[in-house]
Amino acid sequence: MSYFLIIPSYVYWHYTEALRDIARVWTNFLWFLYNFFSVSLLTRTLFAPWQRISEKRTRTGLHMEDIAEVVVTNTIMRAVGALLRFILIVVGVLSVLIAFWAGLLFYVLWILLPALIPVSFFYGLSIFVS
Repeated sequence: MSYFLIIPSYVYWHYTEALRDIARVWTNFLWFLYNFFSVSLLTRTLFAPWQRISEKRTRTGLHMEDIAEVVVTNTIMRAVGALLRFILIVVGVLSVLIAFWAGLLFYVLWILLPALIPVSFFYGLSIFVS
């Protein structure tokens, strides 16, 4: 194989196969982060009790102490569950957004990377001459 065919082969790979592979890895990473934090599941179960901890009434009849205990405990567990799930949703969405913007930046840099070779060559040449 001739050495002169390396450059066109590299340029072809750089702008076709590599871009396709980068896009595939990027979308897989976004999918992983979204599913790792279970954003859709946490959104659907936002007001569910934390760790399924809930109280049931132990006595039958109208016992106000028993009813108040059940209502307060269940309300606190739902509030704790909502707070922790909301925090996880925010962290998950932020991580997906950061990964999206980082991937977009990498994608743009990958497209511009071959231009860095002649620019750095001429910059080095200008430093050498002056």
